[in-house]
Amino acid sequence: MGACRGALLLVLVLQLAWALVGGQVRYSVPEEAKAGTVVGRLAQDLGLEAGEPEARRLRLVSQGRRASVEVSGASGALVVSSRLDREELCGKSAPCSLRLEVLVERPLRVFHVELEVTDINDNAPVFRVNEEAFTIAEYTTLPGSRFPLEGASDADVGANAQLTYSLSPNEHFSLDHNGNEHSSSLTLVLTKPLDRETMPIHHLVLTATDGGRPPLTGTVKLVISVLDVNDNAPQFNQSVYKVKVLEGSEAGTHIITLNATDLDEGVNSEVIYLFSRHASAEVKEIFSIDENKGEIRLQRNLDYEEMDNYEIQVEARDKGSPPLSSHCKIVVEVLDVNDNAPEVWVTSLSVPVPEDAAVGTVVALLSVSDRDSGANGRVRCTVWPSAPFGLVSTFAGSYSLVLQEALDRERVSEYEVEVRAEDGGAPPLRANRGLRVPVSDVNDNAPAFTQAVYTVLARENNAAGAELARLWARDPDEAGNGRVSYSVAESGGGAAVSGVGWRPASSYVSVDAESGRLWALQPLDYEELQVLQFEVRAVDAGEPALCGNATVQLFVLDENDNAPVLLPAAGDGPSAGVAVSTVSGADSGALWAWATWGAPAGQVLAKIRAVDADSGYNAWLRYELWEPRGKGPFRVGLYSGEVSTTRALEEADGPRQRLVIVVRDHGEPARSATATLSVSLVEGAEAALAVSGSGSSRLGLRTVEGSASVASATTTNVWLVVAICVVSSLFLLAVVLYGAARWAPRSAVLSGPGPATLVCASEVGSWSYSQRQSRSLCVTDGAGKSDLMVFSPNFPPPPGSAAKETQPEASSLLQTVSGAPFLSSRPFLLRPCHSLYPPSGQLLVDSYPVVLLLSDAQKRRVGGSAPVRAAENPAVSGGGRGGEGGRTEEPVHPGCGGEPCWPGWVPPAPMAMGGVCRGALLRVLVLQLAWALVGGQVRYSVPEEAKAGTVVGRLAQDLGLEAGEPEARRLRLVSQGRRASVEVSGASGALVVSSRLDREELCGKSAPCSLRLEVLVERPLRVFHVELEVTDINDNAPVFPAARKNLSIAESSLPGTRFPLEGASDADVGANAQLSYSLSSSEHFALDLHRSEEYRESLFLVLRKPLDRETMPIHRLVLTASDGGRPALMGTMDLVISVLDANDNAPQFNQSVYKVQLLENATEGTLVARVNATDPDAGSNAELTFTASNTFPQKGLNIFLLNPETGEIRLTGALDFEDVRSYEIQIEATDQGTPPLSGHCKVVVEVLDVNDNAPEVWVTSLSVPVSEDAAVGTVVALLSVSDRDSGANGRVRCTVWPPVPFGLVSTFAGSYSLVLQEALDRERVSQYDVEVRAEDGGAPPLRASRSLRVPVSDVNDNAPAFAQAVYTVLARENNAAGAELARLWARDPDEAGNGRVSYSVAESGGGAAVSGVGWRPASSYVSVDAESGRLWALQPLDYEELQVLQFEVRAVDAGEPALCGNATVQLFVLDENDNAPVLLPPAGGGPGAGSAGSAASGAGSTELWAWASWGAPAGQVLAKIRAVDADSGYNAWLRYELWEPRGKGPFRVGLYSGEVSTARALEEADGPRQRLVIVVRDHGEPARSATATLSVSLVEGAEAALAAANSDSSRVALAAAEGGAASATTTNVWLVVAICVVSSLFLLAVVLYGAARWAPRSAVLSGPGPATLVCASEVGSWSYSQRQSRSLCVTDGAGKSDLMVFSPNFPPPPGSAAKETHPEAPSLLQTVSGASSFPSPSADAVCPLSPF
Repeated sequence: MGACRGALLLVLVLQLAWALVGGQVRYSVPEEAKAGTVVGRLAQDLGLEAGEPEARRLRLVSQGRRASVEVSGASGALVVSSRLDREELCGKSAPCSLRLEVLVERPLRVFHVELEVTDINDNAPVFRVNEEAFTIAEYTTLPGSRFPLEGASDADVGANAQLTYSLSPNEHFSLDHNGNEHSSSLTLVLTKPLDRETMPIHHLVLTATDGGRPPLTGTVKLVISVLDVNDNAPQFNQSVYKVKVLEGSEAGTHIITLNATDLDEGVNSEVIYLFSRHASAEVKEIFSIDENKGEIRLQRNLDYEEMDNYEIQVEARDKGSPPLSSHCKIVVEVLDVNDNAPEVWVTSLSVPVPEDAAVGTVVALLSVSDRDSGANGRVRCTVWPSAPFGLVSTFAGSYSLVLQEALDRERVSEYEVEVRAEDGGAPPLRANRGLRVPVSDVNDNAPAFTQAVYTVLARENNAAGAELARLWARDPDEAGNGRVSYSVAESGGGAAVSGVGWRPASSYVSVDAESGRLWALQPLDYEELQVLQFEVRAVDAGEPALCGNATVQLFVLDENDNAPVLLPAAGDGPSAGVAVSTVSGADSGALWAWATWGAPAGQVLAKIRAVDADSGYNAWLRYELWEPRGKGPFRVGLYSGEVSTTRALEEADGPRQRLVIVVRDHGEPARSATATLSVSLVEGAEAALAVSGSGSSRLGLRTVEGSASVASATTTNVWLVVAICVVSSLFLLAVVLYGAARWAPRSAVLSGPGPATLVCASEVGSWSYSQRQSRSLCVTDGAGKSDLMVFSPNFPPPPGSAAKETQPEASSLLQTVSGAPFLSSRPFLLRPCHSLYPPSGQLLVDSYPVVLLLSDAQKRRVGGSAPVRAAENPAVSGGGRGGEGGRTEEPVHPGCGGEPCWPGWVPPAPMAMGGVCRGALLRVLVLQLAWALVGGQVRYSVPEEAKAGTVVGRLAQDLGLEAGEPEARRLRLVSQGRRASVEVSGASGALVVSSRLDREELCGKSAPCSLRLEVLVERPLRVFHVELEVTDINDNAPVFPAARKNLSIAESSLPGTRFPLEGASDADVGANAQLSYSLSSSEHFALDLHRSEEYRESLFLVLRKPLDRETMPIHRLVLTASDGGRPALMGTMDLVISVLDANDNAPQFNQSVYKVQLLENATEGTLVARVNATDPDAGSNAELTFTASNTFPQKGLNIFLLNPETGEIRLTGALDFEDVRSYEIQIEATDQGTPPLSGHCKVVVEVLDVNDNAPEVWVTSLSVPVSEDAAVGTVVALLSVSDRDSGANGRVRCTVWPPVPFGLVSTFAGSYSLVLQEALDRERVSQYDVEVRAEDGGAPPLRASRSLRVPVSDVNDNAPAFAQAVYTVLARENNAAGAELARLWARDPDEAGNGRVSYSVAESGGGAAVSGVGWRPASSYVSVDAESGRLWALQPLDYEELQVLQFEVRAVDAGEPALCGNATVQLFVLDENDNAPVLLPPAGGGPGAGSAGSAASGAGSTELWAWASWGAPAGQVLAKIRAVDADSGYNAWLRYELWEPRGKGPFRVGLYSGEVSTARALEEADGPRQRLVIVVRDHGEPARSATATLSVSLVEGAEAALAAANSDSSRVALAAAEGGAASATTTNVWLVVAICVVSSLFLLAVVLYGAARWAPRSAVLSGPGPATLVCASEVGSWSYSQRQSRSLCVTDGAGKSDLMVFSPNFPPPPGSAAKETHPEAPSLLQTVSGASSFPSPSADAVCPLSPF
C-alpha cells in the first residue's frame, strides 16, 4: 500500500514538472524539407531506452490536420513523412507552430511535442487577374483623376511578403503607391487628357516585386478604353412613309420597317424607335413598334368604317446621354374589305295578325343597312319561308313584310319568319332577323265530340254523385273561342218508368259544365230502369257561340239486390198428397203436406215455388234441403223445387216430418229465403180425407199410384235437366272459342253485310267485358259493310293522358286493313249540332274506341239528312293542307234546333275574291315603282344648333295628306337607332326640331351631314322616307390635345434641330376647320408648318441658337392656332422647354479612408458604414451609384453588401475573428452621366473577437471494451480539448458525467485521460455511456460535450440456473416414440459463449425399477435436446410397467472454465384404458348350494355352468362372475350386464358384484336348462369388455345335492336344501344393506364434493414440497375439471395404490430476465400422448383428501 502511495506521488510530481516547463520538447524545421529529414531524436528526448519505442508502440496521435511528420518505429526519431508546406499548414499566421501528441502504451502515456515550421521565399506575388480593363471618357475626364488598382498578394510572410510596384512608361498615366505593414493602396493617376480619335485604347503593364532573396515578381496587363462622346443624332432615310393596308388584316401584320443611322459608336450609335409623344392613344392601341428593329405591326384589326387613314409620328433616339433623336411620319391608308355583315332592324311590328286578315296587310316594317361601302354595302333581302308572307321594298334599305296568302290559325297558330339579307361583297356576307308572328283566333270552329254516340255502363245501386263517364268535345279555336261548356239537353232524352211515367234524363244524370264528367244524381235501379238515352250539348264561349251534340246511351247493369220470394202454391183443386202453405215472414214460409204410409220412392209430395226480382244469374234459383240432414226419406229438386221421397215411407219414420228448405239465387253475394215444410204421415184414407178437406189456399200433393200427371212431370224434369246441360255445354264451348279467338294471333277479322245484331243478356247471362285496351277491326272490300255496332264500356282515362285545358286528347287505337289506313291516328272532329251519327267516325269513350259502321238506311233513320261539316284526316279523305287536319269545303247549313251554328256565315265567291286581290296587288306595284323612280324626293335642310320648335318642313302637305289625316292616321317618325332630334307635329303634320341639333354629334367629320328618316302612316300601314341635311356653323374653336406641353432639349443640341409638335383640331368642317399657327417671340426657337394637299399639315419647332443651361435652364413659349371661320376662333398651348445638363463633374467622397470596428457576432443586416459622395451636376448626372470594386480578402465579397443607391454597407454573412481579422473594401461612386464619371474611397473593417466558438473535444485514443475484472486506474481513453477563441474565451475546463465509475485526469494543457475509478460488473451494467463536458471561460460560457460508449467485456462468473429445482411432467402411456414431453430452461446471465447453455440427462441422475426387468436408467426412456432443452420420449411408456420416473438434467455453459447447474424431473405416467377385463376362475374349492364351474373358450369370453333346484326362491345366488382389469381407476372399475336372455327372465346379475341370482321362483316352465350371456365392461374411454357364458341346469333338490357332492374345486356349488336357501337369503339381505350404505356414502361424498367444489375460498395455498401419493379405491379414478381448483375424493380401501395426485410445476415469476435464445418457460408442461394439453394449474392444485 505504501509502494502504491509512493508511485502515485511520483506521478503527480512528474505531471507538475511537465506542466511547469510546458512543452519542453521543441523542434524547428524549414518548409519544403525533403521526406525522411530527421527533425529530432524523440525517443531519446523522452527518456526511453533502446527498443522501448517499438515495444511500447511509440506513435503520433492525429489532431485533425495532417502534420506531415511521423515517428520512426526502430529509432524513435521524429522525421518528415511528406511535403511540408507552411502556407498550407498555417496560412498567414506567424510563427507556424504545430502541437503534436505522442502516445506510449504499457502503460498508456501521452506526451506533447511542439514543432515550428519556418518560412522560405517560395511564392511569387500574384495578381487576382491577368488583365484588368478600364473605361475613361474623353475630354470630360480631367488630368489628376485617380483610379484605384487592386494590388498583388504574396503567400509568404515577413520580408518575403514586402511588395513594391512599377508601371510601364507612357505619357498619360502615372502610379501612386502608399503602404505600410498593415495596409496598402495603389492608384492610377491621369496626367494628360485623353483623345479617343487619336488613341481609343491604351495598353499598360503593372509589375509587383517581393522582398525575398532572390526577389520574385508578378505582372498584370492594364487595358484602358477611351469612351466616345455622343455628338451625332440618328437620321431617317425618309421623312414621310406611305403604306396601304386592308382593313381585315390580322393582329401582328407587318406594316413597315423603319431605318435610322447614327454616326457615333457604341451606345451612342444604338438607336431605339418610339412612337412620338404626340401620337394619339388610338394609334398606340392599334399599332406597335419594335424598339430595336423599327418594325411597325398591327395590334388589333383595322376598321375602315371607323377610320380610313392614320398618321403615325415616330421618333428615333440613340442611347447616349443626353440622348439625341430625329422624327418621321408614316401615313397608313386603310382599304375597305367586305367585313361587315348586313344589319336588319325591325322598325315596326303589328302582331298578332287575325286569321281573317286580308292579303296585302302590312305586318312589319324593316330597315336594312351595311357599314361597308361600294359593292360591299349593297344589300338584297328575301324572306323565308316564302309563304304566307313576302317582302316589298319601299325605299333604299327599307322593306315592308306583307301578307300574301290567307291565314288559318287552326292549321298554323304562329309563324317563325326569317328575313335574310345578303350584301354584294365577294364572298358575300349574310344576316338574318327572326320574327315571331302569332295569328290571333277567330271563332270559326264549333265544338265536336270525339264520338256521336257514347255507350255508358253503370251498375245499379250506385252512389249518388258517382262519376259514370267523361265526355270530351274538341274545339280547335283558342282562349274563349275554344273554351267548351257541357250541359244535358232539356229535350235530349229520358225514360218511361213503370208506375211513374216518363221522366227526363236530367232527373237521373248531370254533366259537369267544365270537365264533361257525367255524374249520377241518384242511385239507379235496374228493376226500374234498364236503358237511358239522352243528348249532351257542348257550346264554346266565342262570339257568336257555336255548339255540338252527342248522344249518350246509359245501360244499367243488374246487381244482386233482391232475395228470392216464396210464391203461394199453384192450382186450387185437391189431389192425393196436398201441402198447405202459410207465409210467416219475408224470407221464410211454413208449409205442410200429407203423405201415405208406404208411398214409393220418387213420389212428389209438394213443390216449393219462388221468384227473384233480379235478372240473369242473380235470378237463377236453386233449392236445398237444410233439415233434416243425412239420409232422410225426402229430397228436393235442385232447380225444380219439388219435394219427393227418396225411398218408401215406413212407420219407423214417425207420424210427422219437418223439412227446412233453403232457396238461393246465383248472385254475388248469394241471397236466400227459407221454407218450412211439415209432412204428416197418415194412412191412405186419412190422406184422402185430408186432401178432400183442404181449401183453395192449400198446396196440392200429387200421388204417384198410376197417375198420368206424375209421369208427365217426371218427363218434363228430365228434359229440363237435358236442356240445362246442353246450354251449359254451349256456354262452355263459347267461352273456349272466345278465349282462343281472343288471345290467338290473327291477321283479320271479317264481318259481312247484314242487319245490326243486338245482343241481349239471357236470364242466366250478364254483360261482360275485358280490361284490355287494344281493339282490332278489319273489314273486307264488300259494299254495305257498315252494319255492325260495337260498344265498349266507359272507363276512367288512363293515367298520364294528355289534356287540353280540362279536356283529354282522344287517342286512336283502331288499326287498318292490309296496311292501308282505315281511320286516322287522330279522331274525327264532328261539327253537327243534332246529328247523332256521322257518316263515318270514331267514338272514343275515355280512350276506349267504339266504331259505328252504319248502312245508308240506318243513317237516314238515325240522323236524317242533318248537315255535317267534319275535320277529316287527310289519310282517309285525301283533303286538307300540309297533312295536318285540313278542313273540307262541304256546305254547312245553319241550324241547331232552330239556332244557327255559325250565324251570318256566308261562303265568299271565289272568283270575286280573286279579282279584288289582283287589283289591289297591281295598285301596290305601281305605287312602289313610282316611289322608286322619284327616289327620296322629300328633302329638307336645317342649320345646326337650331332652336327647339323650329319648323323644318310641311311634311304632311308634301306627302299629300289632307287636313286631319296626319293625326287620324298617326303620322310619326320611326327611330333608326340614333337620335334624330326632330319630330312630327301631331296636329299640323309639320317636321319640327325637338331637341339640340349638333352636327358634330350626329355626323362627326362627315360632310355633308344627311339624316335619313322613316315616316309611318297607318290605316293602311305605309312608310315614307325623308332626307334631312344639317349644315355646319363655326361653333367650335381649335383645341390642342393639352393646354401645356413640356419639352426637354440637351444643351449640346445643334442649331437646326427640329422637334415635331402636335397640331390643334377643329370639330367643324370646310373653311371653319382651316387652321393657321403662330409662336411667341424667341431668339432660340422658330416655327415650321408643312402642308400637303393629300395629307394633313406637319408642325415643327426648330432650334435657331445653341442653348446654355447655366444661362437659362427653362424656356417658356406660347403656340396659337386660328381657324378660318367668320369670326375666327383661336386656341393656345403653352410650351415649356427644359434644357438638359451635360455631365462634366465627377463624384467626390467626403473621406478617402473609412475605419470601422465590428464584433464578429454581428447579425446579418448590421450597418457597417455609410459612405457619402456628392456630384455638382444636375439631373441624372448627379445621381450616384455605389459599387465595391475590390475587397481584400476576396471572401469579403460574400460577407458585405453595398447599397448602390444609399452607400450603406451591411453584413450579409457571418464574421469570424478566427478566420479573418480585418477587411479592406474599395468603394467606387459613379454618376449616371454619359460617359459616366466616378470617385473612389476605401473602408477598413476590423473584426473584434467574441466568445462564439464552443470548445471542441476529440477522442484521440479509445481502448474498449473494458474487461469487467479490469483494475482501478486503468486508462480507457485519451481526449484532446481546444477552443478557437482567444484569451479568456479560449480557456477550457472539463468534467465527466456520470462521475463513477470513470474519472478525468489532465495530462497536459488541453489533454485528458479517462481512467477507471471503481470495479465493474457486466451483469449489472454491460455498457456505459460516458459524456465528457467542456466549458470555456467566456461570458456567457459556451459548452460542448463528447459521448463515449464504453462496453464492458464479459468474464464467465455465473453458472446456469434452472427456473425450477424440480419439474413435474405428466405423460399419458402409449405415447408415440419421439414425442415432446416438456421444455426445460436454464438462465445464464453471462453473454456469448459464457451464457450459451447446453442440456443433458445426468447418467447417475435417476431411473426406475421395472417389474420383471430390474433397474433401468432414465436415459433409456427420455432424452433432452442439448440446445433447446426440449424433453423427448425415446419409447412409448406403459403405466402398468412404469408409473414414476425421476432423473436429473444438467445445464452447462460454454465458458472457460465451464460452469453448470442441475434440476430434478419427476415424470408421472398417466393410465390409459388399454387393457380389457379378464375373467377369473371361481373362488373356493368346496361344493355348496348352487355352484358354478368354468371353462375358458376364448381370449375375451369364458364358459361357466351352474345348477339350480326347482322352486328356488327369488334372490338366491347361483354363481358369481369374477373379473379383474390391469388398468387403474375408472379404467379398472367393472360392471356386469346380463346380455342374454333379454326381457323379464328368471335370472339377474349384480351390476358391480357379478353375482348371478334368481329374479323370481323357478318353475318347471322355465325348462331344464338356461343359458346366460354376461358382459363385463370397465369404465374407460373407450370402454373395453369381456363375455362370460353361464349355463344353468334346473334339477330336483336331490340332483342338485348330488351334483354339488360330485363337483371338484373348479365347480361352483348350487344350494340344494332349505337351510342353504335361507342362508343365501340372509346373505342377500346383508348385501343389499351394504349396497345401500355404500350408495349413501357415495351420495354424501358427491354432495360434499360439490359443496367444496363451488364454495368460495378465501385463500389458495401452494408451495414446494414432495409429491403427495393418494391411493384410489376400486371404484375411483383420476379426474379433473377446467376450473383452476382441484378436489379429489377416494374411499378407504387397501391395495388401491394406483392413483397419484401431484402438484404441478409453476413457471418462473413474471419479470424474470430472459436469456438470449432460451424461451420463457411454459406455464404448463404438456404430455405427448396426443391428447389436448392439461388446464392451466394454479396455486390450489393440491387439495386435502376427502372420503369417497
